[in-house]
Amino acid sequence: MKLAKITGAVAAAGVAMTILTAPVALAAPGENVIPAVAELGIQSEGVLPYQFQVQKTGYWCSAAAARIALTARGKYVEQSALASYMHVTTDGLPNIKNLENALDHYTGSTYYQVKQWSTDAQLLTKLKADVVYNADRGHAVVINVIRLNGRSYSGGHYATIVGYRAGGNEFAVSDPAYSGGGLAWLSASNVSSGIKLRRYVA
Repeated sequence: MKLAKITGAVAAAGVAMTILTAPVALAAPGENVIPAVAELGIQSEGVLPYQFQVQKTGYWCSAAAARIALTARGKYVEQSALASYMHVTTDGLPNIKNLENALDHYTGSTYYQVKQWSTDAQLLTKLKADVVYNADRGHAVVINVIRLNGRSYSGGHYATIVGYRAGGNEFAVSDPAYSGGGLAWLSASNVSSGIKLRRYVA
């Protein structure tokens, strides 16, 4: 396998981002190419390169959110495959641990964890730290919410944090429920206050 260097710009849901120059693996014959951006974090602030896709059924939000997170790593998996792997039913995702397992499986890693906190204050502090830490290393964070961006989800909903700014006080959230591009900048406190059972996957 050969190494090269690239620079360029990636547009994610209408947000442009300059990619820093870095080594990239070029495929030999018969090998798959993983985009170089999968190995790059956002280098302090910004939005990870990712591919948005609206959820394909009313109960595949977890599969769509997981897919968004995987595309930030250069992995493109069909929502149907993710829904099957995570045992999603018409009632939704049966266990958030299934989402962690899917992210690990399709990235070939043991990187992801379900994280759950005892208090709202602890959740906000830890979520901000995890978003910054993960985004700087090229990983998105998947959240399980009952409220997000002024909308309520009584049965719960999944969305993906794909970047941050203002030192982690604002998150770039890609919501697979909405086909208009899906990216919104929301305050960390706004996002944190709507998280179900104070848990997420990072």
